[in-house]
Amino acid sequence: MAATAVPGIPNVSAGINAAAVSALLDVAAGRMDAAVVAEHLAIPPTLRWSPFLREPLWLIIPPGYEGQFVKEALEINPFIRFKSAVPLAQLIDTEISRLGVFTNDIAEIDTITSIVTCVQQGLGVSVVPHVAIQNDNTCVRIPFGEPQLTRQIGLVERISSTRSVIIEELHNLLATDSYPFGLFRDSSMEN
Repeated sequence: MAATAVPGIPNVSAGINAAAVSALLDVAAGRMDAAVVAEHLAIPPTLRWSPFLREPLWLIIPPGYEGQFVKEALEINPFIRFKSAVPLAQLIDTEISRLGVFTNDIAEIDTITSIVTCVQQGLGVSVVPHVAIQNDNTCVRIPFGEPQLTRQIGLVERISSTRSVIIEELHNLLATDSYPFGLFRDSSMEN
């Protein structure tokens, strides 16, 4: 994993590791100070997870497609399923099941960017997080879930970390960058 300096925080570097489980193990073992992971992972008791982002989920529909409501749009239009072993995909599937909808799946795709492109090209409808469409003006958006569902992403660190002040600064930079859905760390949770 290649590391890059974190702007605004001296002596800190960050890298990307797509495997959340190995990132958790690296943090727990002290090989990494912190990792960015989605909620709903089994966090070991020696680690603390604090969310910096809570963003809404949207059902996105190409212009000209039918359906003003989530259930209706899912039932009558082709569906592009987010197929991945990440918590977001499970959250979407759980809500679709709760709605009692049988989707007409035309594709299973494991990247959100590819899903958005397929919807923009008129291939079907799908569910994505806000960040994926924040600059898109082509898709119709319907809040997904009642109330609208969100996904959270946060930093995980060792509870006894000697770098907790720096990690808190990083957390707050990420929360600021995540505006308007950023979540700042509650100082009362500190040990």
